[in-house]
Amino acid sequence: MLSVGMIRKPVMCVLTGALAAVSLYTSPITAMNDAKAANLATGLQATAIVPIPVQVSKGVQQLVRLIPELSSRYVVYGGDVDGPGVSGVSVTFAPSAAEKETATDRAIFESATGNLLRLDLQPKEAQKPIVLTDQQARAKASAFVAGLQSAGSIYQPKGITREGAQTTVRLVRTLNNVVLDDAYDAFVTIDGTGRIIAFRTFDGRLYEKIGLNALPSPARVISAQQAVLRYKESHPLELIYLLPSEYNGTDPVQAKLTYVIKDGIIKQSHTGSAIDAFSGKRLVTNQNQSVQNVTINGTGEKWIAQSETQAKDIVRKLMRVEPGKLPLSTFTEAYDNGQERSFYIWGHFSEGTTDQEKQYRIGQLPVGVKMDERLHILMETDAKTGQLLRLVMSEGVISRLKTDKKRDWKSTEAVLKRLLPTGTNQMRIRDVGDDTLTLYTADPMINGIPVYQEGQTAEQGMYTIRVDSSTGKVEEITIQRPTEVIAPARTKALMEQGAVDRLLKAFPLELTYIHQTNLQTGAITWKLGYDLSFRQTRSHCFCGVEDKVDLTVHVDAVTGKVVAKE
Repeated sequence: MLSVGMIRKPVMCVLTGALAAVSLYTSPITAMNDAKAANLATGLQATAIVPIPVQVSKGVQQLVRLIPELSSRYVVYGGDVDGPGVSGVSVTFAPSAAEKETATDRAIFESATGNLLRLDLQPKEAQKPIVLTDQQARAKASAFVAGLQSAGSIYQPKGITREGAQTTVRLVRTLNNVVLDDAYDAFVTIDGTGRIIAFRTFDGRLYEKIGLNALPSPARVISAQQAVLRYKESHPLELIYLLPSEYNGTDPVQAKLTYVIKDGIIKQSHTGSAIDAFSGKRLVTNQNQSVQNVTINGTGEKWIAQSETQAKDIVRKLMRVEPGKLPLSTFTEAYDNGQERSFYIWGHFSEGTTDQEKQYRIGQLPVGVKMDERLHILMETDAKTGQLLRLVMSEGVISRLKTDKKRDWKSTEAVLKRLLPTGTNQMRIRDVGDDTLTLYTADPMINGIPVYQEGQTAEQGMYTIRVDSSTGKVEEITIQRPTEVIAPARTKALMEQGAVDRLLKAFPLELTYIHQTNLQTGAITWKLGYDLSFRQTRSHCFCGVEDKVDLTVHVDAVTGKVVAKE
């Protein structure tokens, strides 16, 4: 049911069979009886009428021709739908005018062109469901899509998935007999009675016209056999220890040996290991982040605060500031997963701010605070153990000066030494900031293998440290490291080439047109590449921070099982 972002507008019900013969209007009269609806269907115009977009009317007629059962329905024009994955005009197909408010069969059309973007009809139950063969399902889905799209594009059926009595066919667009990357997939679902009940084209690319002159010719590409050799030579996989998304920080945590694709999938229109079909070199985009493996000797200091005195002591030692003059608020919060957090918050806040609200207003200093008290400090600890989890300091000023990275690293390294366990620690360090922001993520390595947590974002590490660009002082520390990691021996993992063979067996390389978008100008450049034949079935809407470890496709390094998360 696509109701996200839907805005109710005045509606009018008309029989779809009458659409071609009459002009379509919405009426400000929201409640009308069947007689009025019938009159409107024969051309009677109400007062203060608002014309319906002609293109949407044409889109409805096209859909009715493809699905004749809709010809007996009443069309209810609703409001705009804005995402996720599709934006347009909502139309509901009701059995009668009296049922327009409860009808669930609906479609979304692009408002300017009338192109169908999404269709959702309720499936019908059959005593003896029709079991379509793969060939029959492909033919039915292909005929439907061919009836929608404009001339010049060719959609070929690819994968078929079955769930209960329903069958879904994925179709991909081809040009020059080469598939386009996965933003262009379309999906058609058929129920157990043989009816088409759903259609999806996430961003409307089904209807996009691409000039052949913009595409490189596949005439002189390297062969599929050569591509496999080049692919293996590029070492596309990385072995990691993967921790579960949630764990009790006080208990030992079991890690899994996992092969992930270098540079990921979801942040690009191709997998990070795709290779250029002419040169055989990787098509990976430029990586701006600085990544280095370092060895740091930890001092093994304990950072435990179960009292105000201990909390102040940690602030003095790690942040080198004196919180004593500032007012202090303390409270504890419990979460659904059973964990509890204690908060110590120093500083002046606006009148009426509750203690619980203060954690979200760090850096928002009220007017009139003395210069020597313009400071907020937040400390978060595990309520049961007192273990330090987060420490933030802010003077309410965000510096955007060009920072000194060498200076910032010295400050970060000095703090990391005090946070890490006693002895030698192998760490993978990333600066995920920019010229005016230094934000280091630090993840431990065991036997040269990095340890990551499922669900971590690119801006999170087992240790995360932010540095003030104007002073070089550490102003935020976050610790997400479990007390103990149980890591299987590296010898239990498949060799990398064995894992690559398993991956290619599950998703063979496929010659693909890949579009790369310039983030500054929006210009699209087309490349020919050999890429994994994996295709995502979800909308390409990545509106937040990227995942640190892309698990969309990965290989269990012990069992060799290839996993695709969709």
